[in-house]
Amino acid sequence: MLNGKSFLSKYLKRIVIIAVAIYLAFRLRQTLQLLLTSIFLAGAITPIVEQLTSFRIRFKSWKIGLNRVWAVVMLYLFLLIVIILAITPAPQIILELGQFFIKLPNLLEQIQLPQGGMFNFSPDQLSRILQTQPLLDQAQNFGKDIVGQTFVFTLQIVNAIGVGILSLLIAAYMVIHSDSLVRRCLRPFSSEIRQQVEILIPPITRCLGAYVVGRVGTSSLLGFCTYLTLSLFGIPYSGALGLLVAIANLIPYIGGLMALVAIFIAAWGVDFNKGAIAIFICFALQQIEAFILQPWLVAPYLNLDAFELLLSIIVGAELFGVVGAIIAPPIAGTSRILFKHFTASPMDDDPDHKQ
Repeated sequence: MLNGKSFLSKYLKRIVIIAVAIYLAFRLRQTLQLLLTSIFLAGAITPIVEQLTSFRIRFKSWKIGLNRVWAVVMLYLFLLIVIILAITPAPQIILELGQFFIKLPNLLEQIQLPQGGMFNFSPDQLSRILQTQPLLDQAQNFGKDIVGQTFVFTLQIVNAIGVGILSLLIAAYMVIHSDSLVRRCLRPFSSEIRQQVEILIPPITRCLGAYVVGRVGTSSLLGFCTYLTLSLFGIPYSGALGLLVAIANLIPYIGGLMALVAIFIAAWGVDFNKGAIAIFICFALQQIEAFILQPWLVAPYLNLDAFELLLSIIVGAELFGVVGAIIAPPIAGTSRILFKHFTASPMDDDPDHKQ
């Protein structure tokens, strides 16, 4: 009887603790979201900070290097410059993007279709596809919403940047004091659990860092290079199209194609040679990003195949919108690392077994 009461008391305590944890998580969801974002950013920048701290400059008989504090300061100064450069033209680019969608029907009307048709479609069929009224109406309404709420969108961007800066400050503290924080967080647990966590931290931080630098970073770079290319060849809406490329590139497979279609529509009214060269360069930039930079920076660390990557983005977008689509792949990659680690057979780690 005593054993039964002890068993019941133990599980009642666990249920109460879980219920209190769920209640606190619900009431403090914004703080929890800020903390989780900070942990995500800390894991993302940790590999970069480690690379900066491992770099040494030889001066006579001394080797001069950076500690974690100065490595974080240098990284954040670079990010500050990027943020300033990104937010300064934001209102104009948002307004330009809205105007592009509003004038989309007029831009489509300028496209002269081949007399013989294309891709087994007759000219009339192609014209009906391009002039699909419900889609054009949605595009125009979307453009009008953007133009009408440019100031609101700008304030939302500023607010998001403010929250991001706060998250970066918390992440900086986590990175600088990572060793002591990990020890304090793991102190209540057994030595076996501490050992497992210490094994998992490096691949998880590499996964997060690789995605932030290799996916978000290269998409931003691709958007900027696209903007420069289109501006050089006099393609209208170059800023809006650069932003569209940067966002669409986060969607595997179809994102780049959608952005190229938008560039094609905008470039049609320009000189044919200039437009064709601009589109070819933008296409080449996308291929370099997809087949050179992504396999080099992301693929070895994300641990996701093509289908898993696409599925994670769809689920993330369904749950949390654009932010969810951006953060879902590294979360899925981290989950894959945890799954592989805890489901691996002990013999898999045995060197004699591998031989």
